[in-house]
Amino acid sequence: MKRTIIGLALTTGVALITAVPAQAAAPKADPVKALKAQFVSGKGVTFSSIVRMGGSGETLITTRENGKIGFDRSGPAASDSSFKVQIDPTLKSLLDDETRTMYAALAKPTRAISVKGKTYLSGSMVADVLPDGKTWVRYPGATTANSGDGTFVNIFEPATLKTLLAGASSYRNGVAKGTISAAKLRSVSRTFRAGGNVIDAKKITWALWINSKGLVTRVSAKMAVPMRGVTLEMSQESRFSGWGAKVSIVAPPSAQVVDAKELGEDAPTPGIPDVLTEVKP
Repeated sequence: MKRTIIGLALTTGVALITAVPAQAAAPKADPVKALKAQFVSGKGVTFSSIVRMGGSGETLITTRENGKIGFDRSGPAASDSSFKVQIDPTLKSLLDDETRTMYAALAKPTRAISVKGKTYLSGSMVADVLPDGKTWVRYPGATTANSGDGTFVNIFEPATLKTLLAGASSYRNGVAKGTISAAKLRSVSRTFRAGGNVIDAKKITWALWINSKGLVTRVSAKMAVPMRGVTLEMSQESRFSGWGAKVSIVAPPSAQVVDAKELGEDAPTPGIPDVLTEVKP
């Protein structure tokens, strides 16, 4: 029964586009230049993202995230977002008690602030381990929102955006579409290289919606990932608005923060657990 459910969860129905027209018209405004022009301290963008995983037309895990990203002259420098994760009840029943409890917490919003090399978590993911008077757990290292768990096409990387557009198979009415090999995307995208579960992916189909100023307002992407003898289907839908708006992201007040090392083993690990490794034998 366990193997049947996992097979259902990971059997893909994605049809990857392989036909490529000879040439696609380019956007009137250069999206790469437009993106780099947004990299100004104190400015940023609002985003929302949905990443789905499953197969055979069924979604087993859905991650939703929304928030804002602040820039400096190098690119994304800070983020303030809220995320939650939904998991299929049948798949949840195969998890051990500890992991099931973790996913129950992830089903409610968790807020994450990443700034100045630190990440702060508040909400359901850490609620059970917070000492009295504390509302945040601080972790070393920073992970900018919309480039972490699940999101595999990151348009905040100029090299990634340039490579995608250079290989576009079509551009019409502000929408660029194409297919890129996983190897090529991995060669230019730090985000894609960091996604351990996508290492065996072969190709990604993608679409970018680009406004008259050359700024990306929406990303849609799909890929199939062979894993443990079956295939995982992943999709990403991200939207961006308010490019160039004033954004201020600061760390929570220190009086409300407890350091993760003070909690020891009770501190939840940031990120989403790999459900495939947590299924009961």
